[in-house]
Amino acid sequence: MIAPTLLVGLGGTGSKIVCRVSQMVTEEQRKRIGFAVFDTDINELREIREANPFIKTIQTSTKLTVGEYLNIDTHARDEWFPVNGILNSKSLTEGAGQVRAISRLALDTAIRAGNMEPLHNAIEELYKLEGDSSEQALRVVIVSSLAGGTGSGLILPVALYLKNYLATKFQASANITRGFFILPEVFYEVIRGQSERNNLKCNAYATLRELDAFLMKGDETLPEKYEKTVKLEFPRVGSNDVEEYNVRPYDFCFLFDAQNTEGKKLNSFNQYLDHAANCIYSQSIGPMNKRSNSSEDNTIRELCAERGRNRYAGAGSAMLIYPYEDVREYIALNWTKECVSSQWLVFDRMYKEKCLANAEMRAQGMNRRDINASVD
Repeated sequence: MIAPTLLVGLGGTGSKIVCRVSQMVTEEQRKRIGFAVFDTDINELREIREANPFIKTIQTSTKLTVGEYLNIDTHARDEWFPVNGILNSKSLTEGAGQVRAISRLALDTAIRAGNMEPLHNAIEELYKLEGDSSEQALRVVIVSSLAGGTGSGLILPVALYLKNYLATKFQASANITRGFFILPEVFYEVIRGQSERNNLKCNAYATLRELDAFLMKGDETLPEKYEKTVKLEFPRVGSNDVEEYNVRPYDFCFLFDAQNTEGKKLNSFNQYLDHAANCIYSQSIGPMNKRSNSSEDNTIRELCAERGRNRYAGAGSAMLIYPYEDVREYIALNWTKECVSSQWLVFDRMYKEKCLANAEMRAQGMNRRDINASVD
């Protein structure tokens, strides 16, 4: 039996992968799995709700422009947002436009307005499970790209928010949080302009640097000179106050690149999404998940020895594909052969027997003629 598991997709790519995983689970497995997706793009969220009504959707954007957001969220304007007059007129409902700071700005506003209830509901439904499920720690899987604006801007704040919520609401600090992140080269199949590719790489580099700093902070290995500056403050619901969450965002981070160790690639962008979904399903839900969990639990000594620097990993999956059409045809033909009883062939046998009898009679007649001829 799998542990209660929450799958969270961030941005367009993360949401698509989570939707793919949701289609792979059985009805029995779905009772122990919660699905939630975050996006600023209202159009993509609408499509997800229509196709997957059991997935909780959190729209972090409103019809406000960036400038209007900043007039409301003065803490963001004065403390951390890169204020730019060109960005002020951008609306968030169509996406973050590869600007990570816009995604975080939208999330802060959603938290302050109390719009995180769909996520809370997904978690609470998992904690309502009966039987021995309460003895198993919740597993959280956060899926995103590192290349765009919405997902890479939410990787840190959503993980920190979830960790803090579980620790304060359910006193559950033992949960395991994994991150599955898609690196920029995977998107080269669909984004061919060099300037756009450079933007993807810049987002990924900045996101990984931030992620690494907060992982070190959670492991208490961050250099002393950065201890006061590496922080992320969250708004309080219904208030202008902010607070800092002192928790480690992830326990393990899995990075998906376009090439494997032999330098080979998949054929299309959709194949990369399917590959990521297969890896997540195999590791977190499928029959192999117990082995994966046990392996992670046994790495604690290695983490201590490496001061937490080995929290990054790769992941892969293999699939055994049977020749379905050939197997189906073979089974159908054998079934047909067995269904055709001997009664169906009675006339065929009678015909064959008559032919054999006639042949024997002709042979006997020929033999008599031969004998008579020899006597004469």
